[in-house]
Amino acid sequence: MEFFTFPYTILEGHPMAKNKTEVGTQKVTQKEMVRTALQEKGWDTGPRELQEAIKEKFDYEMPVNYISNYKSQLKSETGRGTSRRGRKGGLQFTDLETVRGLVNRLGADQVKKLVDMADMFG
Repeated sequence: MEFFTFPYTILEGHPMAKNKTEVGTQKVTQKEMVRTALQEKGWDTGPRELQEAIKEKFDYEMPVNYISNYKSQLKSETGRGTSRRGRKGGLQFTDLETVRGLVNRLGADQVKKLVDMADMFG
C-alpha cells in the first residue's frame, strides 16, 4: 500500500511550519526575538513598536498578538508580572474581615471608640 505524499512545492513557504528564523547560521525563536526587542526598547514599549524593532533587526514580521503573548510569558518568567496592584483607595473585603475580627475580639463599642480616637489623629 502506497501513501499519498504532497509535492514539496505545495508545503514550501507554509506559514504554520515556520517557528524559527535564521540569523546568520543560528536559528532564533520568536520568543527570543521578542526578548531581544524588549532588552533594546524596554518593557514599556508596546507590541507595535516591538514589531517594528523585530522587523528591522531580524527581517521577520511577527503578528502583534504573538508579540503580546510572548511579552506576557517573559514577564511572568522574570517575575515582573507577579506583583498585582490592588485598587487604590476604597474598601476591600480584607478590610471588612479585619473589622469583623476586631468587633469579635473587642466588641462593637470598643471598636467605635478606637475609630473615633483614630479620627482625632487623622
